[in-house]
Amino acid sequence: MALKLLNIIQRYPPALGGSEIYFKKLSEFLASKGHAVSVWTSNANNLESFWSINHPLLPCTEESINSVKVRRFKLFHIPLQRLVLKIISKIPIRTLQSLTFSHNPIMPEMLKLASRCDETFDAVHAGCFPYAYPIYAAMKLAKIKKIPFLLTPFLHLGNLDDPKNRIRKGYTHPALLMLAKNADALFAQTEFEAQTLEDLGIQPKRIHLQGMGVDLQSCTKGNSATARKLWQSQPNEIVVGHLANLSWDKGSTDLLSAMEILWRRGSAARLVLAGPAMPSFKKAFRSFPFKDKVIRTGPLSSEEKKDFFASLDIFALPSRSDSFGIVLLEAWANGKPCVVYKAGGPGSLVKHASDGLVVPCDDINSLATALEKLILDRRLSEQLGAAGNSRIVKEFLWEQKFHVFESALKSLV
Repeated sequence: MALKLLNIIQRYPPALGGSEIYFKKLSEFLASKGHAVSVWTSNANNLESFWSINHPLLPCTEESINSVKVRRFKLFHIPLQRLVLKIISKIPIRTLQSLTFSHNPIMPEMLKLASRCDETFDAVHAGCFPYAYPIYAAMKLAKIKKIPFLLTPFLHLGNLDDPKNRIRKGYTHPALLMLAKNADALFAQTEFEAQTLEDLGIQPKRIHLQGMGVDLQSCTKGNSATARKLWQSQPNEIVVGHLANLSWDKGSTDLLSAMEILWRRGSAARLVLAGPAMPSFKKAFRSFPFKDKVIRTGPLSSEEKKDFFASLDIFALPSRSDSFGIVLLEAWANGKPCVVYKAGGPGSLVKHASDGLVVPCDDINSLATALEKLILDRRLSEQLGAAGNSRIVKEFLWEQKFHVFESALKSLV
């Protein structure tokens, strides 16, 4: 049974991000199975484009990308946008709040089209929290068309030992829960996320445990020598890597602090940070005393990402704000051990002392100790990396995950 699906997401590749990659791979998989798939998204290239005019934008076009019809809507900007929206979003009207969160990509044309779209669809699927504006547009279109509304929230739960942490509080805002409770199906990435959704009042029968996958061709068989030469790193030098939107939320600033502890002890390890820098990271890095020991690559191309993972000895993602963490799978695919905080998806995904090390969230000293342990004990490091690698084929291939979505979609339609 071929279906017609509309996916709505805040950004879409070439914009970089975990949810963006997932929506692209899901859309192309379903298209390869004969379904007609369309995508509505913003013309943002990076997250800061949502509220600032000083960042690059993609063309507002309609195009076919690998058999997926992609339409990019123009972002709306006003002076002091984040401040203005923050004030408005304090008004306790859930619909208004979902449209005026200060981090939202504001796209009036998308919302207008959702209200009067002539095209027919069998279902609409949206993501992801906390970007409520496009999700609201999806919900509205579904109600008008009387079709199923599917949601992949990518719920960020922060410190797993602190149910009142501010990240979880933000991602479970009443306006976001209003959207979730209107969904006919929700897709969770971990058992902990699924249980949290149930605890928040979502009917268990609507929750589907899915998880993420990894495309081995996109992240393996890189050239270690190429990257290490570029980084001016010696072949026997231990390299700790980190790939994310560099920020406090992703643990990038904590990683700097942990490595500073080790460098003050005389460690010879090198830190390589890949990805765009967010304001919280830029502020921390300006006064960082060991800049000469840090390599910043900026965003990576597909080939550069392969070389990046091939060149690492340890991958660190002490993130507070990941619902899963595809980069952890990419590290495991290359046989690299992972060090994470006990927070969100990574804290649920990595098995402590089995395929990586899990340390208490916000505990920089424990993070430094875990990194030092793997830096000094190469045998342990290799054992953990191999254990992670063995999980990939068993648990984390995309086709396995996409069948979960396709099955739920067909049952609803």
